[in-house]
Amino acid sequence: MQSTKTPSRYRYALVSLITLVCIGCVESDAQRAAASERTMRRTKEALIAAGDADSLAAAAMFVAWSRDAAPPQRLALISRAVAAAPNRADLVWLNLQICSQVDSCDPNPLEARLHVLDPPNAAAWSLSIVRSAKLHDTAAVRKDILAIANSERFDIYWNAMIVRTTDAVLKVHTLDPRTALVTTIGFVAATAIPAYQQISNACKGDHLKDPDVVQTCQRVASVMRQGDTYITEMIGAAIAKRVWPEGSAEYLDAVGARRLGRYRMETENKTSIARIGSSKYAEKHLHLLATHRTEQEVVLAEILDAGLNPTPPTDWTDKIG
Repeated sequence: MQSTKTPSRYRYALVSLITLVCIGCVESDAQRAAASERTMRRTKEALIAAGDADSLAAAAMFVAWSRDAAPPQRLALISRAVAAAPNRADLVWLNLQICSQVDSCDPNPLEARLHVLDPPNAAAWSLSIVRSAKLHDTAAVRKDILAIANSERFDIYWNAMIVRTTDAVLKVHTLDPRTALVTTIGFVAATAIPAYQQISNACKGDHLKDPDVVQTCQRVASVMRQGDTYITEMIGAAIAKRVWPEGSAEYLDAVGARRLGRYRMETENKTSIARIGSSKYAEKHLHLLATHRTEQEVVLAEILDAGLNPTPPTDWTDKIG
C-alpha cells in the first residue's frame, strides 16, 4: 500500500483550506469543524448528484473528508467516473491510485488500460514496482524499473486534474473559487501522488554495483526529471546524483536542476500563500493550470507575474539541502 504522507510542497493547501472555509467565523473550534464537515458533505452529495465523470471523480476525493469514509466508497465513485469517460488517462490514473487502497481491487487491468491510453508515461509502473518490492521479487523489480527507464516521462496529470476537479466543484455552487481551488489541491495531492520510495530504492545502495542497473537508473533519472510535478522532478534529480560520477556534467546538471527547483518552489509558495485568499488569484491560477502541461511551467509563470527573479541568487541557500 502506498504512503499516505502528503509532500511538504502541498501541505499549505490543506492548512489554508481550514482557514479559508472558516474565514469570518466566530464559533468555537468544534463548531468550525462541524461547519466545515457539513460544507464538504454537501459538496460531495452535490457532485454525486451531478453524475458526470469529473463530478464523480471529485466526489471520490471529497469522500475522504468524511469521518465515515471508506476506500471502497471512493473506489465505486471513481470507477463510475472511468466508466463514463473510459478514454481519460487522468481518471484511470486516479482510479489506479484509489484501487491501491482496497485489498480486493485488482490493479492490473487499470495499469494495462493506462499503458494503452498513454504509452510514453512511466507512472503506470509505479504501483507495480511497489507490489514487486513487497513480494521481495527482485526480478520483477528490475523488470519494472527497466520499463520506467524505457518510458519518456512520468506524469500524474497534476494540472489537468486540479482544473477539472475545481471546475466540477464550482458548478455545484457550494464553495467559492478560492476555497474550491485550495480544497482541490489538497485532495489531489493526497490522492493522486504515488509512492516514489521503491523507484528510489531500486536505484541506490548495492543495486548500483551492477553496471547494467546503473545505466538503467541513469535513464530512470532522466524520465523522472521529465515529470509534470516538482516532486517527481526532484526524485529524478536525486537519483541522477547517485548514478552519475560526482563532478561529471550530468551530476552537475542534476545539482543545478535541484537547486533551481527548490528555489522556485520556495519562492512560489511565499507568493501563493500571500495571494491565495483572493478569488481573482484563484481564477488566474486555474487559467495557468489549464494552459500549461506541468506544475513547473505554472510556478515559473507565477514567479514572473509577481515580478520576482526566477533564478536563485548566488547567496540563496537551500534550507532543505
